[in-house]
Amino acid sequence: MSRSLGREPMKFESHKHQSPRTELVLVRHASSTRAQEGLWGRLYDAPLAQGYQAQLRQTRRDLGGFDGQKVLSSPLLRCTQTAEHLFPQSQVELVPEFRAYHSGELESVTEEYVAREHPGYLQLSYGERFLCPRFNEESVELQILRVARGLHRVLQSNEQFLLIVTHYSTLNIIANLGARSWDTQLHAGGVYNVAFAGYLRIAIDPRIILGDIESNLGNMVQARVNEHWTGESYGVW
Repeated sequence: MSRSLGREPMKFESHKHQSPRTELVLVRHASSTRAQEGLWGRLYDAPLAQGYQAQLRQTRRDLGGFDGQKVLSSPLLRCTQTAEHLFPQSQVELVPEFRAYHSGELESVTEEYVAREHPGYLQLSYGERFLCPRFNEESVELQILRVARGLHRVLQSNEQFLLIVTHYSTLNIIANLGARSWDTQLHAGGVYNVAFAGYLRIAIDPRIILGDIESNLGNMVQARVNEHWTGESYGVW
């Protein structure tokens, strides 16, 4: 069962009663059928590919003790199916901001089209594509803004553990924010390179991370406002 944590206005509240320690358990979804179907855009809502049970076997064994606890997930099917397989007794809550990135003008085209019309693009790294987008892709900075808003909201829950099932890019951003890094170059570098069906566990002080988000997010948004920019089309707000 899934329910959505809708986009609510950000509330900058006092965190003096927040737990001094929260462990983030960040899980990357198993392989989906997107590549098999030949589509490029990561928002295409593909289900898990055949054999996902075997791919998730070790992670399910490692994290089985969390079954029954609340799980936070990207709303895309490959993540909710991963969450439901790993934690069959858990309630899965959807966090819209933890979705995959948007590929702009290339979101709805095939890999074959991209290879033919834009030679070399498929060989670019994540950072090369999203630090300076060429096709109106969701930039690294916009991705950080989006994910940080979602993380700010879920950290208000004062949980000892937060189980999050998401995508490569979002997982990497959450881990960087947990390490107090707001450097877009580091985010783009994929420091936390977790494989399909893999996971990462990091301990944070939620009070500190909430403060970081409130400070840095406000600065980033103000800079964009000064440039007469809006991120509404990509769901940043």
